[in-house]
Amino acid sequence: MDDLQLKKYLKRIHYSGDFGTNMEVLKRIHQLHPQYIPFENIDSYTGTVPSLDFENIFEKLVVESRGGYCYEQNLLLSEVLKYLGFKVQLQLGRVLWRKDENSSAAKTHLLLIVEWEGQKYLTDCGFGTATLTAPLLLSKEGPQETPNEQFKISQKDDTYTLWTYREKWLPVYRFKLEEVEPLDLDVCNWYLATHPESNFKKNLIFSKVDKNARYTFSNDTLNIRKRTGGKESVSIENDVQLFQMLKEVFGLKENAIELLKQKR
Repeated sequence: MDDLQLKKYLKRIHYSGDFGTNMEVLKRIHQLHPQYIPFENIDSYTGTVPSLDFENIFEKLVVESRGGYCYEQNLLLSEVLKYLGFKVQLQLGRVLWRKDENSSAAKTHLLLIVEWEGQKYLTDCGFGTATLTAPLLLSKEGPQETPNEQFKISQKDDTYTLWTYREKWLPVYRFKLEEVEPLDLDVCNWYLATHPESNFKKNLIFSKVDKNARYTFSNDTLNIRKRTGGKESVSIENDVQLFQMLKEVFGLKENAIELLKQKR
């Protein structure tokens, strides 16, 4: 990453004002990133394996105003934070969403651990429907407030579990602080983008979160979970409605929609 790329990234997420290496900057970036760079899997859904090369990710998510899934989102965020002076570690988590806390799960989710003033923070802009909007202190076991919901991190031995509160506490993923090599990400990325039973291969998924609500599209339904409480579901019945939703709700442009038109 260089100064020009950083400037383009900050413009992409509508960041204004001073920036540097401090917790306030980390919090502001963490809230803005998932608001303006949506979670989406158009590539895997249409038969393309997303590139994990930083230059390609930057071109797609920043220059072309696309979105991406966890590997793209958090690899981009990682490079931004490292360029600003933060110490960042890549970690892989086992997804527990819609499962029991103790369920068996493969390591398929990329998350970040950011160190600042001797403390470690879970930082993650790539989980779609349960994406964080603020870094969470890894060593704190009680509920932690974010601009949208409460989250918490529990620890048992060397394993951490992220939870979100949705009328009750639900597990999101669990992870250990283990070294991750680029080849680990390549294998996971290939599996999620190509395996016939992968949710990212079979289904079209979009998600974003802003100061008002979370917006998630899957199975032909747009779900809107408001920050103040309440949930609204909107049925998307045809491609005209789909493409309109992608523009108006998720901020995608014609380049992304053209890729979908070729598939549908």
